[in-house]
Amino acid sequence: MSSPFHPRPFTDYIIFSPLAAFIYPVHHLLNRLRGPPRLPPPNARPIRVVCISDTHTLQWNDVPDGDLLIHAGDLSNDGSVREIQEAVNWLRSLPHAHKVVICGNHDSYFDIRSRRPEDRDDAASTTTASSYATISSSTASLRSLPSDDLDRIDWGDIHYLQHSSITLTFPPTSPSPSPPASSNPTTPLLHQHQHHQPARTRTLTLYGAPQIPAIASLGPEHAFTYPPHHDAWSGTVPTSTDILVTHTPPASHLDLSPIFSTGCPALLAETWRVRPALHVFGHIHAAYGLERVYYDEAQRAWERLCAARRSRARLSRFRSLLTGGLCDLFDVSGWVDAARVIVYGVLGIVWAKVWGGENAACGWMVNAACIYRDEGVLRNKPQVVVL
Repeated sequence: MSSPFHPRPFTDYIIFSPLAAFIYPVHHLLNRLRGPPRLPPPNARPIRVVCISDTHTLQWNDVPDGDLLIHAGDLSNDGSVREIQEAVNWLRSLPHAHKVVICGNHDSYFDIRSRRPEDRDDAASTTTASSYATISSSTASLRSLPSDDLDRIDWGDIHYLQHSSITLTFPPTSPSPSPPASSNPTTPLLHQHQHHQPARTRTLTLYGAPQIPAIASLGPEHAFTYPPHHDAWSGTVPTSTDILVTHTPPASHLDLSPIFSTGCPALLAETWRVRPALHVFGHIHAAYGLERVYYDEAQRAWERLCAARRSRARLSRFRSLLTGGLCDLFDVSGWVDAARVIVYGVLGIVWAKVWGGENAACGWMVNAACIYRDEGVLRNKPQVVVL
């Protein structure tokens, strides 16, 4: 069986579920036609957010300018203080006014249970780590564990979030200049023409959390893991959150879905509850990209389609070749949901483009993994979103 973190060929999506393979591009096309889900408030400056993740000790030479830089985890490979500090030093050298970082499963120093022996201060911390190692599937993996020595990392002007929030203030100065025409064509800017002079200070509240579902066999050196069936998210994200930063993706979004989903369903439910303007994550290198998210009936139907087919990923290609099409053919609820994706998607376009309605309670999801697949090279460019 292929690793759940590796991309599957397009033919596999057709073999395992022809219906989902057909609806996938239709759903995303309809979302794109609806227009941007978020625009800067009127009479306020746009805030340019630069998103990166999964740099694994490597450094981009041309990170775009912006007002806020977010790194969504996996700064290092071995999780040592040395590697993490080197990555932090690079981030500190960047000119962004605000910088926010969370850790990922490779940044094991931040989880006392996963910390390397050479990074433990004394026998007491080793004993503490051993005691927590026996409860990795309990709430200890879902909250920050007690530690008195996280200040060994010299953060400088960087805000490190670990199950915590911060509210940042952006003064009413002129916005950053637009990027040159050669910038990444797949990275949209939500507002490229400033029609009003900036007139007021803006604030954004960010919440960051590192935990990931252990969908594959992960050793104890991987930080903040929890069993995939465990709910590590319900009620954890403050409702005031404008930008959610996690290491794992939510289910059904930039996680190799449909069918081969690696994201967390509990995190998806939490995003529905909070509905942040921007959700930044990484972890799944091969699912790098950006999605427009509208928390409406079209999205609910799409997510139900994905969830209903997630169990098929465990089947062999031969068995799916024989049964995938038949299962879809007689799946009445699947056809109903496919129709809802299309109907509600078209209604969303009519509302936005014909009636001029505002897209409310919606936003962006960004998988900002910079490492290209599992090749160990930085090829996925930083994503830029303007809020």
